[in-house]
Amino acid sequence: MTHDHRTTATTGTMGTTGADDGPADIWVLRHGESTANVDGVIVSMPGPRALTEVGLTPRGREQARDAARSARAQGLDADTLVVSSDFARALQTAEEFAGVLGARPPRCDPRLRERRFGLHDEGPASAYDQVWEADRARGEQSEGVELVEDVAARVGQLLTGIDESAPGVPVVLVAHGDVLQIALAVGAEADPHDHREVPHLGNAVMRRLGSGRGRGSGHGAGSGPARDAGCGGDGSRAAR
Repeated sequence: MTHDHRTTATTGTMGTTGADDGPADIWVLRHGESTANVDGVIVSMPGPRALTEVGLTPRGREQARDAARSARAQGLDADTLVVSSDFARALQTAEEFAGVLGARPPRCDPRLRERRFGLHDEGPASAYDQVWEADRARGEQSEGVELVEDVAARVGQLLTGIDESAPGVPVVLVAHGDVLQIALAVGAEADPHDHREVPHLGNAVMRRLGSGRGRGSGHGAGSGPARDAGCGGDGSRAAR
């Protein structure tokens, strides 16, 4: 998804990976520049557009590789577990990133899919401002927009599952703007409705997640560790 036109491929303040035991060292990486970013449209609903058609631009692929080179210079290596949304723009980012690190192919988890923007889907990116204003006001969302608390719940469940299944292993979650802004708020133990107060995560920017995991369960979010959901090459996978 696009939030603005800042598309810098950098990492946050990174350190070396953690010890052999303990909770997973989790990082978040937003996808590189996508064709939807360039077109200024929202693509958030599962279907052919999100799953296969809206992928990275050449610039977005290079941003993903640059992010991996920066991550590798800071200590991430082939042992890193890369878990991705199955939307094409995120999965292509994950594949480029994992390839540069020499890591295993990314796993897919649908809990990392973009927040659903309902009837705003395929409309102009300017609609984000309306949604975020309602988030800040703790107001009702309309037009089929996924609630912040439901996004926070599915992400929190994924994070808890990773902690249980991959202690001490560096993990990079590759996903989308709103999902990762909310994840960062959850990690910081902040109210996820205030996700826009979290410093903006630009295209192919990577940042370490805090230790917060949130509470509650979203509708149909499921639980358990990150799972291989049939990721295929170049953004193809079994639709769910």
